[in-house]
Amino acid sequence: MLDKKQAFWFIALLSILVILPFIGETIFYSKGEPREAIVAVSMLESGNWILPVNYGTDIAYKPPFLYWCIAAFSLIPGEVTEFTSRLPSALSFLAMQMVFFWFVAKRKDTRTAVLTSLLLLTSFEVHRAAVACRIDMLQVSLIVISLCLLFRWDEKGAKGIPWVAVLLMGCATLTKGPIGSIFPCTCIGIFQLLRGRAFFKTFGSLFVIGLLTLIPMAIWFYAAYLQGGQPFVDLMLEENTGRFTGTMSYESHYNPVWYNFLTIIWGWIPWTLVLVISLFGLNWKGIRLLPAGDSLKQRLAKAWSAFRNQSPLQLFTWVVILFIFIFYCIPKSKRSVYLLPIYPFMALLIAQYLLALTSRWAKAFKISAYIFASLCFLLTVVFAAVRLGLIPDSVWGSGRHAAENIGFMHALENVSLPVVKWLIVALPVVAGICTLRALAKKADGRSLLYATAGCMLCLFVSLDGVYQPVVLAEKSDKKLAECFNQYVPQGYIYSYTDRMIRFYGANYYLNDRMRNFTLENPEGEGYVAVSVKDQESFLNYCNGTYQVEEVYHTPYRSCDLRAEILIYKFSKQ
Repeated sequence: MLDKKQAFWFIALLSILVILPFIGETIFYSKGEPREAIVAVSMLESGNWILPVNYGTDIAYKPPFLYWCIAAFSLIPGEVTEFTSRLPSALSFLAMQMVFFWFVAKRKDTRTAVLTSLLLLTSFEVHRAAVACRIDMLQVSLIVISLCLLFRWDEKGAKGIPWVAVLLMGCATLTKGPIGSIFPCTCIGIFQLLRGRAFFKTFGSLFVIGLLTLIPMAIWFYAAYLQGGQPFVDLMLEENTGRFTGTMSYESHYNPVWYNFLTIIWGWIPWTLVLVISLFGLNWKGIRLLPAGDSLKQRLAKAWSAFRNQSPLQLFTWVVILFIFIFYCIPKSKRSVYLLPIYPFMALLIAQYLLALTSRWAKAFKISAYIFASLCFLLTVVFAAVRLGLIPDSVWGSGRHAAENIGFMHALENVSLPVVKWLIVALPVVAGICTLRALAKKADGRSLLYATAGCMLCLFVSLDGVYQPVVLAEKSDKKLAECFNQYVPQGYIYSYTDRMIRFYGANYYLNDRMRNFTLENPEGEGYVAVSVKDQESFLNYCNGTYQVEEVYHTPYRSCDLRAEILIYKFSKQ
């Protein structure tokens, strides 16, 4: 096994090679990413880094730290690109990965730290956030690193102010609001109380730290209020307090409590499959929810004592997981990305569990190795069949998404790939062969565990580097922007949508040239984009005010509005 420093640099290099090379390969294909990127575009265009406006009237729903990062990185190439937009998320993940590796290696051992890092790198939810232009990974990284620094501060007697943690929490609040300070301060506070620290001493020190972390956001908030006034305040309150209390003016990701459990299961794919297989090797008869005792009260007391008397790292890990998970079970608004801060700590527990299992029931890892080696071969075989035209269009049927799926398949069939891309296509095959060789040589459970992780990594790399960029380009609204550009090569093109829907992708690729038709009520002539779902409403709105003529009907659905789009030429009467 590598020593601590060698393992650190191995994980650093591996994470960089898996994450960074491909973040610019896939064009924007959903409304979330261009919605964030366009704010940085408007910052650079207008020079307003406090409260920039895009789409003519829209201000960002969140504080500006992500947009500052995107804009700063984009100054180098001179424009906001897919790569520079996703770079803050990617670098944030790499920073969190390396800090958490050292955090675990110092307090556990190198083997556990390495597997924890591999689990994070191959978790579907974490990996997806690490390569996306979204707020979540930047905020999560700042929270997790702050938690590690606060734990170290506690180890040293909780003396003074942990200024680096304060700075990072301040940046976290500037990314997505006060939650960036609440989580780290509350988690370390609960941990300290469980460890016997006096309440007022704990509360006093963390109250001061919490106030310090809010200073950067308060300064920005005041500056933004001077520009945006009460509408800005109302938006910030709705997004931060209204989302938690369920008093928003619109329904936003309302889900039941069980949704959080489901997203955790889904978020740990493909490791979820390994964990399910491992359950068959446990001695369930010897497992008890509560320790033995004469009464339920005594058993609960023993369980609570055992929980409090865990090692500091184990107790802190459970506190973070339980507090954040329970916290997000309270509000109506629930999303899978809200739970991202607990993934590094869950990875630590899963790594400990899997390493302990390698010596007890190696069969679980044999089964997993066979499954993931087979998936590596299957992916490549299916791709070869698509390239050779062996899969007929009829396999997709004639349902709602048939045309879209056929388009995906033909994109893979016809795309021209350079040599480097073909090498990436071959990676899963190489991983599958190596895994089968390990199985043939009757490798031990630990070796098969790492072989399985290797298969997962190669699958992620091939998907990020080859398959996803080709397939998702078919889904993107970039082609819609090109269509709009044919009708309006300069000036504004208008859209008829409600307040929650915008042509985010098309607007990004038009360099923020779209405007809202109902808010602008343009004079003269022009062109307006309308979803087929809103066609009747649009015609009623224009009746008696505008003369309109349909000039184009897209044969594909917009990824933002999830419907075919009509382009109308209008002239005001």
